[in-house]
Amino acid sequence: MKSTFDVGDVVATTKALRQDGTFPDPNIATGQILVEPGTRGEVINVGLYLQEHIVYAVAFENGRVVGALERELEPAARATSASSRAADGGTAHATSSAADSSAAVTSGTTDEEEGLS
Repeated sequence: MKSTFDVGDVVATTKALRQDGTFPDPNIATGQILVEPGTRGEVINVGLYLQEHIVYAVAFENGRVVGALERELEPAARATSASSRAADGGTAHATSSAADSSAAVTSGTTDEEEGLS
């Protein structure tokens, strides 16, 4: 089984990722959106769930580390120039590295999986 993304790749969500009960914050209710569609992040780990599904631990711009499936992600260009930062409102967004990936990884279910679309 070959993964589409590798550690360090910059990705964006294709759908909203929702709390499915595995995100480690009791104040976030099941079904609540963890990551909005189009949010960028950096892959910090790649793993398997039930030896069948590739799951990516992604450190998103909103500060959350969430597990996502391949179908929930797409490649995103890394903004490195001053002009691309200006287009982003001049805000620099930090992402975690693989070294600080000790945060829990969630599966981040989509609207369809929650029966909400």
